[in-house]
Amino acid sequence: MIKTIILDIGNVLASFDYISYMRGMGLSDDFIKRLSKATVENILWKEIDRSDSDIIDEHIITEFIAEDPEISDEIRTFLNNSYEIVEEYDYASDFIRGLKRAGYPVYLLSNYGKANFKYAKDNFDFFKYVDGGLISYEAGYVKPEVGIFKAFIDKYKIIPWEAVFLDDMKGNVEAASEFGFHTVHFKSLEQAIEELKILGVRI
Repeated sequence: MIKTIILDIGNVLASFDYISYMRGMGLSDDFIKRLSKATVENILWKEIDRSDSDIIDEHIITEFIAEDPEISDEIRTFLNNSYEIVEEYDYASDFIRGLKRAGYPVYLLSNYGKANFKYAKDNFDFFKYVDGGLISYEAGYVKPEVGIFKAFIDKYKIIPWEAVFLDDMKGNVEAASEFGFHTVHFKSLEQAIEELKILGVRI
């Protein structure tokens, strides 16, 4: 029986649409592909999510710039303002409140660097309704690394097979499944609600 709900943030409770954000910067589609490859789609992005610095470390920015030095100014600007990419979904608070009314504790398990997470915590309404969470910068691990799931289980004494984890990234869902969590590969709110109902979640 499901007793606990665990939610990712990006593309579950808040939009992480970096392509639209880059378009808003006035960049061409070709340049967006180039900037995306150098930043968000780069394996180095995990180091931003791992960082517990109050600002994005200069040495991390330098490593990103080394991927495509010709667009160094754009890379720097994008990284320093990357907290702006994420926007809270209108349904996020109501979704969590509905789960809470049904009697479920709701936790967050998300990849986020400290610098960018502060903006989210200060501005997103849904944080008022969750029971807690573990963010990657706090753990020193990022999903789908084993360490972040172990740290979460230890922090909240979670029994994995009595919990369901919702995430938009297939690799993260698969990693959670290895620990025995029930999982929902989140694609839309409607789809997720239907899958939760199948698992017996009252919603």
